[in-house]
Amino acid sequence: MRIRKRKPIGKKTIKYIEKLYEAYSRKLFCIAKNHVKDNDLAQDVVQSVFEKALVYPESILKVPEEEVFYFLTAITKNESFTLLKNEKNNEHESLTYEDGSEGDFVEDPRDNYLQMIDLESLKQNLAALPRRHRDTILFRYVYGLKCKEIADLFRITERSVKNRCREARELLRQMMEADEL
Repeated sequence: MRIRKRKPIGKKTIKYIEKLYEAYSRKLFCIAKNHVKDNDLAQDVVQSVFEKALVYPESILKVPEEEVFYFLTAITKNESFTLLKNEKNNEHESLTYEDGSEGDFVEDPRDNYLQMIDLESLKQNLAALPRRHRDTILFRYVYGLKCKEIADLFRITERSVKNRCREARELLRQMMEADEL
């Protein structure tokens, strides 16, 4: 197993990124809000843009200073579209009864048929998964991290992350089917 190492960020680089944040964060917020149509999501987008600048400082340092705003704008637009795509992929509607109360089930609007998922059973089955599967699937599907980010976090390969997700989904499917019997 090969561990990825990153060069530590220097103080000058951090100061430069802080200066960029002070100069452009409001403008980037407006751009993000224009795309995502929500203040909280727009703040998340701007935060993600500057997190990427801190994680991958070499890319922003290569950009000429007069073009930095355009570079950050492009990243902001991409992050906005990615966030909207992830929101759409993770969209679920709660089951609301005729009396207005909400049930303990979730329906997946992307399915051609109504698929009911017992949330309590799902929580119990998630808790019963082996820790490495549970952590991987939570980071991937609940927190929306990319496989590369999870691989860096756990210091494993992206392939291992994908395998763990696949194994965890299969285990969850088997557990959920066993609960239905």
